[in-house]
Formats: sequence, C-alpha cells, structure tokens
Amino acid sequence: MAPFRPPETATRDAWPTRLLLITGVIAALYLGREVFAPLALALLLTIAALPAVNWLERRSVPRVPAVLIVLVIFLAILGGLVYVVLTQALALAAELPRYESVLRGKLQAISQEGSGPIEGVMRLVRRLGEVLTPTEASATTTVTVAAAEQGPLSTLLAMGVLIIAPVATLAITLLLMAFILVQLEDVRDRVLRLAGLHEMHRTTGAMAEATTRVGRFLLMQVGVNGAFGLAMGTGLWLLGVPNAPLWGALGFALRFIPFLGAPLSLLFPLLIAFATTEGWGTVLMVLALFVVVDISTTYVLEPWLYGTSMGITPLALLIASAFWAVMWGPVGLILAPAMTACLVILGRHVPALAFLDVLLGDTEPLPAPARFYQRLLADDAVGAAGLLGTEAGRLGVDSALEQLVMPAIAQIALDRPSTAFGPALAIRASRALTSVLDAVPRDPEGQADILVIPVSGALDRAAAAAVVLALSEAGHSATVVAAQAPEPAMVVMVAATDAPAHRLARALANAQRLSAQTMIFAATDEAAQAFLRNSSTALTATLPALLTDVEKGLQLNLSEVAA
Repeated sequence: MAPFRPPETATRDAWPTRLLLITGVIAALYLGREVFAPLALALLLTIAALPAVNWLERRSVPRVPAVLIVLVIFLAILGGLVYVVLTQALALAAELPRYESVLRGKLQAISQEGSGPIEGVMRLVRRLGEVLTPTEASATTTVTVAAAEQGPLSTLLAMGVLIIAPVATLAITLLLMAFILVQLEDVRDRVLRLAGLHEMHRTTGAMAEATTRVGRFLLMQVGVNGAFGLAMGTGLWLLGVPNAPLWGALGFALRFIPFLGAPLSLLFPLLIAFATTEGWGTVLMVLALFVVVDISTTYVLEPWLYGTSMGITPLALLIASAFWAVMWGPVGLILAPAMTACLVILGRHVPALAFLDVLLGDTEPLPAPARFYQRLLADDAVGAAGLLGTEAGRLGVDSALEQLVMPAIAQIALDRPSTAFGPALAIRASRALTSVLDAVPRDPEGQADILVIPVSGALDRAAAAAVVLALSEAGHSATVVAAQAPEPAMVVMVAATDAPAHRLARALANAQRLSAQTMIFAATDEAAQAFLRNSSTALTATLPALLTDVEKGLQLNLSEVAA
C-alpha cells in the first residue's frame, strides 16, 4: 500500500516570486481603484446580463438593440428604486417633527423622573468627571470663532459634488458594460490570447465556470434580496411603521453587503418604530418580523434558489469582504462575494494559483487519509476513531481500512527514517492507531481459528490489528493473542517495517511451528522488500488479496480434514 502523500518536489523557490507578484497585483488594484472598481463592476454586470442578451438574440433581436433593451431595463429598475427612496425619505423628513412628543414621552418613561437607567448612567458619568477634574483649576478664557454661513450656491455645489461622483461611476460602469456586451467575442478572444494559447482549455473552463456560477449567483442574489425587501416592506406596512416602502427598498439594497447588510437594514425601521409609535409592542414586532424574514431568507430561500453554493467558506468571505472594502471602499464590499468566487475559480483552473482555492474555497482542506494520519500524529485516538467510524459507515469497514488505515501505516513507515519525525513519534502514532483499531467492536465466538502475529515493533502491531479487523469483518475468527488461538488453523505473519533478517527468520519459524498454513502479509513496500531478500515464501501486499488467500487456505484445510 502506497502512502497517501506524494514525494515532495522543489517548489519553495517559486514562493518569493509569487509573493512579489501578489504584492504587485494588490498594490496595482489599490492605486488604480478608480479604474479597476468600475471595470470589475461592469464585468460582473455583464455576466449577470449575458443570459438576457442571449435570450433576446435567440429571438432574432440584433446584438446592439438587445444590449440597449437590457440597459434600459436595468436603468428603469435602478431609477424606480432611487425614486422610491427619495420620495419616501422626503416624506419622512417632513413627518418627523410630528413625532417629537412621542419620542420625548418614551425617553422620559425610560428615565422615570430621574431614577431610570439613563439618568443613573448620566449621574455616574458626572460623579466620575468630578473626581477626575482638579479642584483648583486656573480660569481659562475660551474664544469661539464663528464660521461664516455658507450661501445657497456653496451648498448646491457641495451637494452636486456628492451626487456627481456616484453618477459618474455608474455612467462609466454602464458604458463599459455596453461595450463588453457588444464586443463580447472580441473581448473573450483577447483574454484567451493573453492567457496563452497553450493553456486554452484551462482558460475556457475558467471562463465557462465563472459565467455560469457567478452569473447565476448574481441573478439569484437580486431575487433573494428583492424577496427580503418586499417581505420587510409589506410586514412593516402591516405593522403601521411609517414609510414602509423606504425600509423595504433600503433592505433590498443593504442586503448586497455581506454579513452587515441585513442587520443594518433593521436599524432604521427599528428606530422609526421606537420614535413614532406608542408603547413597545410595535418595536418588538418589528424585531420579530426581521428575525422571521431573515431566517426564512437565509436558511430556506437562499439554499433553494442558489442550488450550489459560491464555493466560498464563510470565514473566507468575511476576510475577503474586509479586504475588498479596504481596497475599493463600499463598491468593493458589495462586489466581495463575486470577486472572491472568481478568485476561487481561478485557483481551481490555474495550477500556479491553486493556493487560492485552498485558502478561500469550500472544498475539503485535507483529504480523509491526511486528516486521519494527522490525528494519529497528534495522539488523538478519539478523533481518529471518529473519522474511521464515519468512513466505515459511508463506505464499509473494508474500504475504510484500505483508504485510511493502510495509507497511514505506509506513511508512518515512510516518515520514520526522517530526522524530524523519528522513532518516538512513529511509536506514538502506531500505538494510537492500534488503540483505534482495538476499539472497533467485534463479536468473538470461542477460540479463534486464525492467529495474526506481528513481526516486531509498534507499527507491525498496528498493521496486525488492521488485519484482525479485516478478517473479522469478513466473517473469520482472528486474534493477535496466542492464548485465544491455542491450535490455529492458520497463522498470518504481518510486517510493516524493514525488519532485520534474524527477526524475520525467527517469526517465520514460530509461525510454521504453530500451524502448517502460514501466510505473510507485507503492509508496506519496505516490509515486502525485506521478506523478498530473506525468504522465498510467497507474500501478500493488499488486504483484499489477503482475504482471498485466507479463504482459499481455510477451504483447503477443510477439504484435507474431510479427506
């Protein structure tokens, strides 16, 4: 049985170059954020709009009119959302003074004539301030310089700057989106040329996966967020919260922000309900509405609509959101899921960037044999037993032994000569493996027919325990305790290390003395070579072959006894 880990190759020399390249890319993305952020947004919107453009083209609509129709629909949806937000915000600003008495009454009720929690905190702050303030302080004269009031023109200019910047970004994004959609084939071919014609299959696969997965995610995200905003707006309207359409539209927009968007969308209607309604019933009902809608959206609607995930772990998405927010600001925070998914797809298709899939992707970080071996090295018999039990329940005991136990034995034998590994760690891992295998429940009936003898050492005993478990699972009565098999019908010698010749000869002579039917099982290549150098006896190197040989040998014994 070969070890699960392939031999190490000299790849460490490439890491300084990779780190330098990654640092340069990050610096370029940050310094060129004014260009790259709209470009990335345009590419993602292009991926989202591509199915609609293709659908129109399949119905004989030319490319340019199809792109214009999609852009008009997008602008109509965006304009409707902005219109709802502006009109509702202006209405709210006009109505807020009406609720001053309600808000004042609630604050007074909380303070309860100077004995409430707010007033208590204020008194504590004042007392602490008196303690920290020196008793004798020199009088100081404070001169306040009043700022000149801004005129109407200055105010309009300041508002214009605030409005022009996002409008310009949106215009550039839509213009880039339109050009990419119109010149889609030309852009695709240029990307393929830049990636290299000799790696065209990788680039094509990455582009296809990104278009399918990211495009579907973006469309489904719009649908899910729309359902969230509609449910929240309808629920708030039924509860009587003022300007419910505004909070529904705000919930739709904020939910594009990972992790923080949904809680932020609750903050505003909660404050409005507190300030505009009598009592606490409406506030609590708003909170309950959010909990129900958010749980239903997150754990029911999203899994149903998304089908497959974006392939990103929650921790990686959280870190990536913080990274893109620092790089590109609010736009980066909104684009974080899709951008991270593109990086994961890139890591899956480009071998040099495979670390991106390991760091960000939701694929299993360690294969089952590696996790099992790591638990043995950590002397965690409980964790290793749990992994073995899971694989045995999923694949069966025989497959679990072949895929977890035997590769671990081979890996221990391979790592043992290493200076960093050493015999002590090998013995500890082997004993942990033996305890895991001995803990598997078996039902021995009377004396055993097969005696399994380890040649020498802890690793051989672990391999012998694996052989006993495999034989027991096949329906044979096997043991490693000689007292439980005083007259064995068969003896199986087990070795997993390169034992000295005298030990092999002594073990073989002892086995042949106990039974005429003797078999040799070499759990590793090193053990097999040692047997071949010092004995001409046939051996078996895999558990399935051993089970077959044992079955044949027992049948031969039965036929000889019958004769």
